[in-house]
Amino acid sequence: MSEPPMNVSLIDLPPTRVAYLRKIGPYGPAIGDFWRGVVRPWMLSHGLEHAECFGVGLDDPTITPPAKCRYDACVAVPVGFQAGGQAVLTTLPGGRYAAAAFNAPPSQIADAWMTLCREWLPGSGLQCDERPLFERFRVADQDPASGRFVCELCVPVRAL
Repeated sequence: MSEPPMNVSLIDLPPTRVAYLRKIGPYGPAIGDFWRGVVRPWMLSHGLEHAECFGVGLDDPTITPPAKCRYDACVAVPVGFQAGGQAVLTTLPGGRYAAAAFNAPPSQIADAWMTLCREWLPGSGLQCDERPLFERFRVADQDPASGRFVCELCVPVRAL
């Protein structure tokens, strides 16, 4: 039985000021450990437990050696927020994104990204641009007991 077609929406997002913590190393289960062990405690200590989050993989793991892959765990912050410590402030660019809902075990997210970027995007009449791709979610909405990760996969797009 084949998978149902990916449900993708075009959305317009505003620029978002974020604080991020960077992890360098292989993508996969270590990313979840990074969020649980480093980012979430940092969020709690700064009153950001309900903030919108963005997971930004900066490297293509089919090109970059796993040990050198960069991942930014981003948390939306209010105006005037002072990061401090290891956190760095930046702004995620706004604009048009193709967004696909993801609600499955984290082990399936790489396949979902591949489907979105290598199957859906080429037939969409759109192309990816230079802005970062990311997963958009709220830590507070996750239910670790379910074994699932709920987010939107967001690809920055423009017309061909």
